[in-house]
Amino acid sequence: MTTPVRPSGAALHAPPRSLSPVLLLMGKGGVGKTTIAAGLAVLEAETHGAAILVEFGDGDAGKRALGPSHRAVQHVVIRPNDAVHRAAIPLFGSATVAKLVLGNFAMKPLLGVAPAIRELAMLELVRQLAADRPGVRIVVDMPATGHSVAWLRVPKQGRDFLGSGPLFEMCDRIGRELLSPGRASILVVTLPERLVIEETLELCASVRQETGLHVDRIVVNRVPVALPPQALLDARAWVDAKGPQAGAAAQLAAVLEAREAARAEATASLDALATKDHAMWHVPLAPTDPYARDVARWLLAEGAP
Repeated sequence: MTTPVRPSGAALHAPPRSLSPVLLLMGKGGVGKTTIAAGLAVLEAETHGAAILVEFGDGDAGKRALGPSHRAVQHVVIRPNDAVHRAAIPLFGSATVAKLVLGNFAMKPLLGVAPAIRELAMLELVRQLAADRPGVRIVVDMPATGHSVAWLRVPKQGRDFLGSGPLFEMCDRIGRELLSPGRASILVVTLPERLVIEETLELCASVRQETGLHVDRIVVNRVPVALPPQALLDARAWVDAKGPQAGAAAQLAAVLEAREAARAEATASLDALATKDHAMWHVPLAPTDPYARDVARWLLAEGAP
Protein backbone atom coordinates (compact mmCIF):
# COMPACT_ATOMS: atom_id res chain seq x y z
CA MET A 1 0.00 0.00 0.00
CA THR A 2 1.24 3.50 -0.82
CA THR A 3 2.27 5.89 1.90
CA PRO A 4 -0.56 7.90 3.51
CA VAL A 5 -0.64 11.63 3.11
CA ARG A 6 1.32 13.58 5.72
CA PRO A 7 1.29 17.16 6.95
CA SER A 8 3.01 19.61 4.62
CA GLY A 9 4.47 21.70 7.46
CA ALA A 10 7.92 21.20 8.92
CA ALA A 11 6.67 20.27 12.41
CA LEU A 12 5.81 16.65 11.59
CA HIS A 13 6.90 14.89 14.78
CA ALA A 14 7.72 16.08 18.25
CA PRO A 15 10.60 14.23 19.93
CA PRO A 16 8.79 11.12 21.20
CA ARG A 17 9.02 9.88 24.76
CA SER A 18 9.69 6.20 25.30
CA LEU A 19 6.51 4.24 25.85
CA SER A 20 5.74 2.60 29.19
CA PRO A 21 4.83 -1.06 29.79
CA VAL A 22 1.10 -0.26 29.85
CA LEU A 23 -0.51 1.56 26.91
CA LEU A 24 -3.87 3.24 27.54
CA LEU A 25 -5.66 3.92 24.24
CA MET A 26 -8.26 6.68 24.22
CA GLY A 27 -10.38 8.42 21.60
CA LYS A 28 -13.96 9.10 20.59
CA GLY A 29 -16.19 6.31 19.38
CA GLY A 30 -15.83 5.25 15.76
CA VAL A 31 -12.19 6.24 15.22
CA GLY A 32 -10.92 2.64 15.18
CA LYS A 33 -9.47 2.62 18.69
CA THR A 34 -9.98 -1.11 19.19
CA THR A 35 -8.39 -1.91 15.83
CA ILE A 36 -5.32 0.18 16.68
CA ALA A 37 -5.10 -1.40 20.14
CA ALA A 38 -5.22 -4.88 18.60
CA GLY A 39 -2.57 -3.89 16.05
CA LEU A 40 -0.23 -2.64 18.77
CA ALA A 41 -0.72 -5.85 20.76
CA VAL A 42 0.02 -8.01 17.71
CA LEU A 43 3.11 -5.94 16.87
CA GLU A 44 4.40 -6.36 20.42
CA ALA A 45 3.71 -10.11 20.41
CA GLU A 46 5.45 -10.61 17.08
CA THR A 47 8.41 -8.47 18.15
CA HIS A 48 8.91 -9.61 21.74
CA GLY A 49 6.96 -12.87 21.96
CA ALA A 50 4.13 -11.81 24.26
CA ALA A 51 1.50 -9.11 24.68
CA ILE A 52 -1.84 -8.62 26.37
CA LEU A 53 -4.87 -6.82 24.97
CA VAL A 54 -7.27 -5.68 27.70
CA GLU A 55 -10.85 -4.91 26.78
CA PHE A 56 -13.78 -3.90 28.97
CA GLY A 57 -17.27 -5.29 28.37
CA ASP A 58 -18.08 -8.39 26.34
CA GLY A 59 -14.80 -8.66 24.40
CA ASP A 60 -16.42 -9.11 20.98
CA ALA A 61 -14.84 -5.99 19.43
CA GLY A 62 -11.33 -7.00 20.42
CA LYS A 63 -11.81 -10.55 19.18
CA ARG A 64 -12.99 -9.26 15.79
CA ALA A 65 -10.10 -6.78 15.56
CA LEU A 66 -7.49 -9.43 16.38
CA GLY A 67 -8.88 -11.74 13.71
CA PRO A 68 -6.52 -14.63 12.84
CA SER A 69 -3.83 -13.08 15.04
CA HIS A 70 -5.71 -13.74 18.27
CA ARG A 71 -3.53 -16.72 19.23
CA ALA A 72 -0.44 -14.51 19.37
CA VAL A 73 -2.01 -12.17 21.94
CA GLN A 74 -3.53 -12.87 25.34
CA HIS A 75 -6.96 -11.26 25.14
CA VAL A 76 -8.16 -10.31 28.62
CA VAL A 77 -11.80 -9.24 28.95
CA ILE A 78 -12.75 -7.39 32.14
CA ARG A 79 -16.46 -7.25 32.94
CA PRO A 80 -17.66 -4.63 35.46
CA ASN A 81 -19.47 -6.89 37.94
CA ASP A 82 -16.75 -9.51 37.88
CA ALA A 83 -14.12 -6.79 38.34
CA VAL A 84 -15.77 -5.49 41.52
CA HIS A 85 -15.80 -8.96 43.04
CA ARG A 86 -12.21 -9.79 42.09
CA ALA A 87 -10.86 -6.41 43.22
CA ALA A 88 -12.68 -6.77 46.54
CA ILE A 89 -11.05 -10.09 47.44
CA PRO A 90 -7.85 -8.50 48.87
CA LEU A 91 -9.99 -5.99 50.80
CA PHE A 92 -12.00 -8.69 52.59
CA GLY A 93 -9.31 -11.35 52.80
CA SER A 94 -11.15 -14.09 50.88
CA ALA A 95 -13.33 -14.65 47.85
CA THR A 96 -16.12 -16.06 50.00
CA VAL A 97 -16.35 -13.04 52.29
CA ALA A 98 -16.16 -10.66 49.34
CA LYS A 99 -19.02 -12.50 47.63
CA LEU A 100 -21.15 -12.38 50.78
CA VAL A 101 -20.56 -8.67 51.35
CA LEU A 102 -21.10 -7.62 47.75
CA GLY A 103 -24.20 -9.80 47.52
CA ASN A 104 -25.74 -8.15 50.58
CA PHE A 105 -29.14 -6.60 49.84
CA ALA A 106 -27.85 -3.20 50.96
CA MET A 107 -24.69 -3.31 48.85
CA LYS A 108 -26.24 -4.23 45.50
CA PRO A 109 -28.14 -0.94 45.04
CA LEU A 110 -25.05 1.02 46.13
CA LEU A 111 -22.87 -0.65 43.52
CA GLY A 112 -25.54 -0.06 40.92
CA VAL A 113 -25.49 3.72 41.39
CA ALA A 114 -21.76 4.13 42.05
CA PRO A 115 -19.98 3.74 38.70
CA ALA A 116 -16.75 5.04 40.24
CA ILE A 117 -16.49 1.84 42.25
CA ARG A 118 -16.74 -0.29 39.12
CA GLU A 119 -14.20 1.90 37.31
CA LEU A 120 -11.82 1.71 40.24
CA ALA A 121 -12.18 -2.07 40.32
CA MET A 122 -11.44 -2.42 36.59
CA LEU A 123 -8.34 -0.23 36.89
CA GLU A 124 -7.23 -2.32 39.85
CA LEU A 125 -7.44 -5.48 37.75
CA VAL A 126 -5.27 -3.83 35.08
CA ARG A 127 -2.78 -2.88 37.81
CA GLN A 128 -2.78 -6.45 39.12
CA LEU A 129 -2.24 -7.80 35.60
CA ALA A 130 0.75 -5.48 35.10
CA ALA A 131 2.19 -6.53 38.47
CA ASP A 132 1.72 -10.23 37.69
CA ARG A 133 3.25 -10.00 34.18
CA PRO A 134 6.32 -7.76 34.47
CA GLY A 135 8.07 -7.24 31.16
CA VAL A 136 4.95 -7.97 29.10
CA ARG A 137 3.37 -5.01 27.34
CA ILE A 138 -0.30 -4.49 28.15
CA VAL A 139 -2.47 -2.59 25.66
CA VAL A 140 -5.69 -1.31 27.22
CA ASP A 141 -8.67 -0.39 25.06
CA MET A 142 -10.14 2.36 27.25
CA PRO A 143 -13.73 3.68 27.05
CA ALA A 144 -14.52 6.48 24.61
CA THR A 145 -13.32 10.06 25.12
CA GLY A 146 -14.72 11.71 28.27
CA HIS A 147 -15.34 8.41 30.03
CA SER A 148 -11.63 7.64 29.85
CA VAL A 149 -10.71 10.92 31.53
CA ALA A 150 -13.28 10.25 34.25
CA TRP A 151 -11.73 6.84 34.85
CA LEU A 152 -8.26 8.34 35.23
CA ARG A 153 -9.56 10.82 37.80
CA VAL A 154 -11.12 8.21 40.08
CA PRO A 155 -8.00 7.02 41.99
CA LYS A 156 -6.88 10.56 42.87
CA GLN A 157 -10.41 11.55 43.88
CA GLY A 158 -10.60 8.42 46.03
CA ARG A 159 -7.32 9.21 47.79
CA ASP A 160 -8.36 12.80 48.44
CA PHE A 161 -11.81 11.84 49.71
CA LEU A 162 -11.04 8.76 51.77
CA GLY A 163 -7.78 9.70 53.51
CA SER A 164 -7.18 6.18 54.86
CA GLY A 165 -8.48 2.62 54.85
CA PRO A 166 -8.45 -0.29 52.38
CA LEU A 167 -10.13 1.63 49.54
CA PHE A 168 -7.70 4.51 50.03
CA GLU A 169 -4.82 2.05 49.77
CA MET A 170 -6.26 0.62 46.54
CA CYS A 171 -6.57 4.10 45.05
CA ASP A 172 -3.03 4.88 46.14
CA ARG A 173 -1.66 1.68 44.57
CA ILE A 174 -3.40 2.39 41.28
CA GLY A 175 -2.06 5.93 41.27
CA ARG A 176 1.50 4.88 42.03
CA GLU A 177 1.75 1.60 40.12
CA LEU A 178 -0.44 2.24 37.09
CA LEU A 179 -1.41 5.87 36.49
CA SER A 180 1.97 7.51 36.86
CA PRO A 181 4.81 8.47 34.48
CA GLY A 182 6.91 5.47 33.55
CA ARG A 183 4.09 3.04 34.38
CA ALA A 184 1.55 3.86 31.67
CA SER A 185 1.57 5.81 28.43
CA ILE A 186 -1.53 7.42 26.93
CA LEU A 187 -2.19 7.11 23.20
CA VAL A 188 -5.08 8.94 21.57
CA VAL A 189 -6.59 7.64 18.32
CA THR A 190 -8.12 10.17 15.94
CA LEU A 191 -9.16 10.65 12.31
CA PRO A 192 -7.80 13.16 9.75
CA GLU A 193 -10.98 15.26 9.98
CA ARG A 194 -10.96 18.79 11.33
CA LEU A 195 -13.81 18.36 13.83
CA VAL A 196 -12.44 15.07 15.17
CA ILE A 197 -8.95 16.55 15.50
CA GLU A 198 -10.33 19.55 17.38
CA GLU A 199 -12.04 17.15 19.79
CA THR A 200 -8.79 15.18 20.05
CA LEU A 201 -6.81 18.27 21.05
CA GLU A 202 -9.48 19.10 23.64
CA LEU A 203 -9.14 15.56 24.99
CA CYS A 204 -5.34 15.88 25.22
CA ALA A 205 -5.70 19.15 27.13
CA SER A 206 -8.30 17.59 29.42
CA VAL A 207 -6.02 14.65 30.20
CA ARG A 208 -3.20 17.01 31.13
CA GLN A 209 -5.32 19.42 33.19
CA GLU A 210 -7.49 16.91 35.02
CA THR A 211 -5.08 14.04 35.61
CA GLY A 212 -1.59 15.54 35.38
CA LEU A 213 -0.67 12.92 32.77
CA HIS A 214 0.47 13.59 29.20
CA VAL A 215 -0.53 12.11 25.88
CA ASP A 216 2.53 10.28 24.53
CA ARG A 217 1.30 9.57 20.98
CA ILE A 218 -1.53 10.57 18.67
CA VAL A 219 -2.41 7.83 16.21
CA VAL A 220 -4.10 9.25 13.11
CA ASN A 221 -6.19 6.45 11.65
CA ARG A 222 -7.62 6.08 8.13
CA VAL A 223 -5.33 8.59 6.48
CA PRO A 224 -6.05 8.74 2.72
CA VAL A 225 -3.21 7.52 0.54
CA ALA A 226 -1.91 9.72 -2.24
CA LEU A 227 -2.94 8.80 -5.77
CA PRO A 228 -0.32 7.93 -8.39
CA PRO A 229 0.71 11.26 -9.96
CA GLN A 230 -0.77 10.54 -13.41
CA ALA A 231 -3.96 8.73 -12.34
CA LEU A 232 -6.37 11.68 -12.39
CA LEU A 233 -4.74 13.27 -15.44
CA ASP A 234 -5.08 10.02 -17.39
CA ALA A 235 -8.73 9.59 -16.40
CA ARG A 236 -9.55 13.13 -17.53
CA ALA A 237 -7.68 12.56 -20.80
CA TRP A 238 -9.83 9.48 -21.50
CA VAL A 239 -12.95 11.54 -20.86
CA ASP A 240 -11.78 14.25 -23.26
CA ALA A 241 -11.02 11.66 -25.94
CA LYS A 242 -14.78 10.84 -26.10
CA GLY A 243 -14.12 7.27 -27.14
CA PRO A 244 -16.14 4.16 -26.19
CA GLN A 245 -14.61 4.24 -22.71
CA ALA A 246 -15.57 7.86 -22.05
CA GLY A 247 -18.50 6.97 -19.76
CA ALA A 248 -16.45 4.64 -17.58
CA ALA A 249 -13.59 7.13 -17.59
CA ALA A 250 -15.95 9.87 -16.37
CA GLN A 251 -17.05 7.69 -13.45
CA LEU A 252 -13.44 6.88 -12.64
CA ALA A 253 -12.48 10.55 -12.81
CA ALA A 254 -15.32 11.43 -10.41
CA VAL A 255 -14.11 8.82 -7.91
CA LEU A 256 -10.51 10.01 -8.16
CA GLU A 257 -11.55 13.65 -7.78
CA ALA A 258 -13.48 12.75 -4.62
CA ARG A 259 -10.42 10.96 -3.29
CA GLU A 260 -8.23 13.96 -4.06
CA ALA A 261 -10.69 16.24 -2.25
CA ALA A 262 -10.63 13.94 0.79
CA ARG A 263 -6.84 13.87 0.68
CA ALA A 264 -6.67 17.68 0.54
CA GLU A 265 -9.00 17.95 3.55
CA ALA A 266 -6.91 15.38 5.43
CA THR A 267 -3.72 17.29 4.63
CA ALA A 268 -5.18 20.54 5.98
CA SER A 269 -6.39 18.78 9.13
CA LEU A 270 -3.03 17.13 9.75
CA ASP A 271 -1.25 20.45 9.23
CA ALA A 272 -3.31 21.87 12.11
CA LEU A 273 -2.44 18.86 14.29
CA ALA A 274 1.27 18.95 13.41
CA THR A 275 1.65 22.42 14.92
CA LYS A 276 0.95 20.92 18.36
CA ASP A 277 3.57 19.28 20.55
CA HIS A 278 2.53 15.68 19.97
CA ALA A 279 4.38 12.80 18.35
CA MET A 280 2.22 11.12 15.71
CA TRP A 281 1.81 7.81 13.94
CA HIS A 282 -0.24 7.48 10.75
CA VAL A 283 -2.30 4.48 9.69
CA PRO A 284 -3.53 4.46 6.07
CA LEU A 285 -7.13 4.23 4.95
CA ALA A 286 -7.81 0.66 3.80
CA PRO A 287 -10.49 -0.40 1.33
CA THR A 288 -11.84 -2.91 3.88
CA ASP A 289 -11.57 -3.23 7.65
CA PRO A 290 -7.95 -4.31 8.24
CA TYR A 291 -6.86 -7.12 10.50
CA ALA A 292 -4.60 -6.39 13.44
CA ARG A 293 -1.59 -7.87 11.62
CA ASP A 294 -2.02 -5.31 8.82
CA VAL A 295 -2.22 -2.49 11.36
CA ALA A 296 0.84 -3.86 13.12
CA ARG A 297 2.82 -3.71 9.87
CA TRP A 298 1.79 -0.10 9.23
CA LEU A 299 2.58 0.94 12.81
CA LEU A 300 5.99 -0.71 12.57
CA ALA A 301 6.73 1.42 9.52
CA GLU A 302 5.83 4.46 11.64
CA GLY A 303 8.40 3.49 14.27
CA ALA A 304 6.00 1.96 16.77
CA PRO A 305 7.60 -0.31 19.39
